[in-house]
Formats: sequence, C-alpha cells, structure tokens
Amino acid sequence: MSLGRLLRRASSKASDLLTFNPGAAGAALRSGLDGEIIYSKNNVCVHPAEPLPGMAEHHPGYLCVHVEKDESLGTTLILTWVPNSRIQRQDEEALRYITPENSPVRRNARRRGRRPHSRPPAAQVEEQYEDRNITCSSSTESQGLVAYEAGADPPASAQHKQPPATGEEGDEGSCELSDEVSRDSTMGSDSDTFSSPFCLSPVSEALCESSSSVFLDSDSRELSEELMHHSVSSASSLESNGQSQGARWEEQQKVLALEQLCGVFRVDLGHMRSLRLFFSDEACTSGQLVIASRESQYKILHFHHAGLDKLAEIFQQWKCCRETQLKDQVSDEKSCMQFSIQRSTLPSAESHPEEKLYRKLDVTTWLRHLNQNGQVEEEYKLRKAIFFGGIDPSIRGEVWPFLLHYYSYDSSSQEREAWRLQKRTHYHDVQQRRLSMSPEEHSDFWRKVQFTVDKDVVRTDRSNQFFRGENNPNVEIMRRILLNYAVFNPHMGYCQGMSDLVAPLLTEIQDESDTFWCFVGLMENTIFISSPRDEDMERQLMYLRELLRLMLPDFHQHLTALGEDGLQLLFCHRWILLCFKREFPDTDALRMWEACWAHYQTDYFHLFLCVAIIVLYGEDVTDQQLATDQMLLHFSNLSMHMNGELVLRKARSLLYQFRLLPRIPCSLHDLCKLCGPGMWDSRYIPAVECSGEHPDSQSCPYGGTSTPLPSSPAPSGTPSPSRTPDPSRSGKSRNVFTFRKQS
Repeated sequence: MSLGRLLRRASSKASDLLTFNPGAAGAALRSGLDGEIIYSKNNVCVHPAEPLPGMAEHHPGYLCVHVEKDESLGTTLILTWVPNSRIQRQDEEALRYITPENSPVRRNARRRGRRPHSRPPAAQVEEQYEDRNITCSSSTESQGLVAYEAGADPPASAQHKQPPATGEEGDEGSCELSDEVSRDSTMGSDSDTFSSPFCLSPVSEALCESSSSVFLDSDSRELSEELMHHSVSSASSLESNGQSQGARWEEQQKVLALEQLCGVFRVDLGHMRSLRLFFSDEACTSGQLVIASRESQYKILHFHHAGLDKLAEIFQQWKCCRETQLKDQVSDEKSCMQFSIQRSTLPSAESHPEEKLYRKLDVTTWLRHLNQNGQVEEEYKLRKAIFFGGIDPSIRGEVWPFLLHYYSYDSSSQEREAWRLQKRTHYHDVQQRRLSMSPEEHSDFWRKVQFTVDKDVVRTDRSNQFFRGENNPNVEIMRRILLNYAVFNPHMGYCQGMSDLVAPLLTEIQDESDTFWCFVGLMENTIFISSPRDEDMERQLMYLRELLRLMLPDFHQHLTALGEDGLQLLFCHRWILLCFKREFPDTDALRMWEACWAHYQTDYFHLFLCVAIIVLYGEDVTDQQLATDQMLLHFSNLSMHMNGELVLRKARSLLYQFRLLPRIPCSLHDLCKLCGPGMWDSRYIPAVECSGEHPDSQSCPYGGTSTPLPSSPAPSGTPSPSRTPDPSRSGKSRNVFTFRKQS
C-alpha cells in the first residue's frame, strides 16, 4: 500500500475518533474541554467569490472545530480552515491553528523517537509528495446557493447558482484526498489511547526540514508572479510623481483576493450572527456551510466529499446555536438548516470583542508571517495583528516600510534589497538636483523652504536621545530629508509639522534613503496625514462632524449651538495634522500611527481616535457649556495627560459599533469604502440613507434612500440610530442620526 493511501486511511480513522462520534462530540461540548478538537474534515473547498483569470475554481483545505474557554462568555467554538498548500509544506504557523497550544491532543501526544537531522534528497522529497498532491478535476461543479440575513441582498455574482455536484469521499473522488493530515494518525499498539494525528511523523519531520515548498499550483504561482511584477511597477511610479490612489488600491485588491483563497480562515463562531448549511445530495452529507458575521459578511465553505451532516450534529448540540425555520421551506424537506447564535452575554459595547487576543508583534511572530523567500503570505492577518497588538520597537524599522508602501508585501528578500539599491540611487539624484541649483533658484528655495526647515529641525524631538546634543549628525540627516522632499515634491514643498513626522521615522528606520521613501509613502497617504490643502482638511472635518453627530449627539448639539466656530473643530486640527504626536508620549503616539497604517476595517481610524478622545475627555465641555476658546484650551491642557492605551481601546470599540450599524448616512459612505473584505467573501456594505443634501445632483450619488429604512434589531448593548431634525441648517430639511440606548 502506498504511503499516501496509508495516510489517507489513517486520517479517516483519526477523524472518526475525533469528531464523527456524536456522543463524544456532545460530551466535549457539555464538559467544555478547553482546546478539545470536536470536528475535523479534509478537502473542504473555498471558491473565488468572483472568477479570477488564471486561478482554479477549487481551493481545498483542512477544517477543524475546537472548543475554547472564554472567561466572560463561557464555552465557544473556534472554526479554522487552513489551505492544503500551507500544510503540504508543513507551515508551522498553519499547523498551530489546526491544533491549538491548549489542545489536550497536543498536551497528551505520545512521545516518539526522532530520526537524526538529515535533509532527504530532492528526489526523495518529490516521491513523498507524489501521493499527497491535490488533483481537482475540472468538473461541472459550481458554487452553491448563498444565504444572507434578512434585508441583505447577495451580490450578483453569487445569485442563482446551483449547488455543486455530489461527490463521494474516497480514492476515486474528483478531488483526491491530500495530506493536510500528513502526520501519524495510527493507533498505538502498546496503548489503547489515541495517538494524535498532529504529531509529526518521521516523514513529516523530513519534509519539514526540506527546503521544498508547495505553496501554489502553477497557474496560481504565475498569477502571483504577475501581481508581483505589477506591484514593483506600481512602486516605481514614485519616480514619476506617483500613481493614483485608486489604481494602487485596485492592484492591492487582486493580491487580497489570493489571501481569501490561500490564507487561513479562523473565526469564533460565538461572535457570528448565523450559520447556514445547504445540502446538495439526498443523504444530506455534502453541500455548503455559510458563515455570516455580525457585520453581514459571509464565508462559504464547500463540502464536496460528505461530512456536512456531522457538522450539523455539532451545531445542534451546541447550546449557543438555535435552529430556526427558513421561510418557504417545506417542513419535511431537509435541504437547508439555519442556526442563529444565541449568547447569554454579548461582548460589552465598551470594548472590541477581539481585544486582548493579539500580542505585540515581536521578532518571533513577525518571522512567522514570512515564508522562506521573505514574502508576507497573509497581509490581512498581519495588519490585523498590528491593529490590535502593535509592533515591538525592535522590529519597527523592518515592518514600517511595509505599512508605508515602500516595500510590497509580496516582495521577496532579494527583491527588496534590489529595490533599496534602486531607490538609494534615485534619492542621490534628488539630492544632486538640490545641490546643483543655480544661485537664483537657490535663493528662492532658501526663502520658501530652507529658512523654515532650518528653524524647525533644531527644535524637533530634542529630548529624544537620538537627536539630543549639539552638532548631532542625525539632526542634519533629518534636515537633508526635508529639503530633498521639497525638491522631490515641489507642489507640496515644506510645511511646518513635517519635521515632527520625519523624526520618528528616522529614529526607528535609521537609514537616510529608506526614511525618505517611507516619508514619501506617508505623505502620499493623504487619508491618514492631511495635507495643508483646505479641501483635504475640510473632508476630514466633515467626516468627523458626521461621526460626532452619529455617536455623540450631545457634544454635536453643543458645537451646533456655538455656530460656525464650533463646527470648525479647531481643537482637533493639530490632532489630525500631526497625528496625535503632540497629544501623547511617543510610545502611545507611535502605537496609534501603527493602528492607522494597518488600515484594518477602515482607512479613517484616526477619526475614531478623535471621537474616542472626545468621548473620554470631553464631558466637561458639555457639562459646563464651554465656549469655543475655552474648549480649545480644555483639550490643549490635556496634552500629554491622556491615557493612550485607553483611547486606542475606545476607538476600536467605536469602530466595532459603527460597523454593526445596519445603515449609515451617505455622508459617511466612503469611510470604509477602500477596505477590502479580508478573509471574508464579501465586503462590509451597510445600507445607505440619503442625507438629503446633494446640490450637484438630483439623486443621491451613493444610492441612498430618502426615507428611513426599516429598522433592524441591533445586538444587545449596541446603540441604534434614530432620526431627529437637524438644527444646524436653517431653512433646510435634513435628516441626521443620533444614538439611543436600547432597553
């Protein structure tokens, strides 16, 4: 019997012992064993939400469900799907997701002897892989029916599709079983206890030591290389004054589409809204599992080779799942099952439900995000980890260039080194252009730029050890970077405050050329750092006013009563222009920068930070009815006296509440427009309600309705919007949102 077939049978036996025993699964759920794996299934597919050129329809992976204890919410279930490509090459991080550290399977694993550390010949490795590769046939299987919550419409690409053709699990299936459990899963002859399938066998250890890597099939690899070529081309556009932001983002979405198919999908089912199972065969074993989040995003997992009925039994035995009857379904037909998630206690509105789940990104965890070529494999997962946990200062110089678009996430180590050399030459050319100015040009440059730069750099961050002391060479480096930037981007030139942004970059990156190009990336990202142009700042303030109207109506009403001066929000101009650097110590301010640069779920997280500051420290403004100048003094006096970690947590909570709203005013339509779906198949798209004020068009450009949409129930503890007249616009009828607490 071949090694591949032996592993497949062992894997099947392991699945039976672990999960396909309803009594055992029920006992695990009732007892709530922390880390207990209660379900596992191989060759569960994800399909592209939309057809992508050069990519296969099937992307099989390994799915498992384990129990996890939560201090505040009790027992919950964690569902994890890991693509076969990650397991075939024994990705340590992926295997950790399949078998969590707290799993009894991992803790009670039977010890086995290790072979001497020797790397097998390449031919031997290829032979070992032969029986374990996936060969998905190009059958007529198509994506199954997609379920959505009431009031949410499915995208056109997912409507009216037939369930996939039925397939039987076995050696003759259209999708052969691969080695996602390519480890020893046999019964020990000297013991009646089960030996974990997640203990590395000698074969797996040899493969783990091998330098071979099976990451993508040939078509996917070609597409990945093509995307890398596009990414490098996009970065080179810096030399021609940059590419438009929309085009860059469109390219990035192509890369993110790969992550949806080749990245790890991991969710806490207790924080989901509903689970739906669609059966495509009479035995009700094959079909699709549709997971819907509270933000109305969905993920479809395709069970082509049975196992879906066993998962349904798990959900039926879980006390947090409540089976509900679907509309238009005949009672004696079992073509679909729907479960609503019922929790005795929902996450507090004061904190994001994923708070404290992510540790600070240190050297070890950073290296886990890189493959053997130095490429970041799952950009979304990395950005999410940075958003919640931040970055250890020791590796900021390594990670920041990615966040600031100096390095492409899918670039290899060799490509980044070549890119650095190319950009170093370009930086030298920019500096030579400045040094070779004619006397007339230099005189004009000194008057418009250099005079102000020379004054600012000598008083920027002088308390920082990196810039402290007389004749500090780092001060001169910062000065050169600012002068060269004014030559590189004469339209922007130099504005007071830019030195406050360059100083931390230089402190952490500690390379003149790299710091310059990271600063270029920061200044091009006009969402986070507002340029001095009036239209950019006004857009930021408009979004902030609308967020305050939505989330803090009492404060907004006070601003309205103060008139135009109050609505100008003068107290927060410095927050936006200098990115909170004058309001918080460097430790806290840089954490906020990283959270904003992560672009997790919104591109305007800095505005949620502004709202968080007002929520936490603005109560005196409304209680004492402070005037505009008094309000400005009040917030100025709070500088360096606010709790940065508390502000960050509150801002994440406000973002979570915002994304739970079933509808938003059209004035806030663009707040999350550029963010990709992450690991989900759909984006966050709330219903839009028209604000009624579009002077240049007869109808709402965002398709918003002019009448209130039917209200939908919000999660317990989550404020819901209501409509009240807008007193700030005399002579005009306008609808606004305010928060009211639900009983």
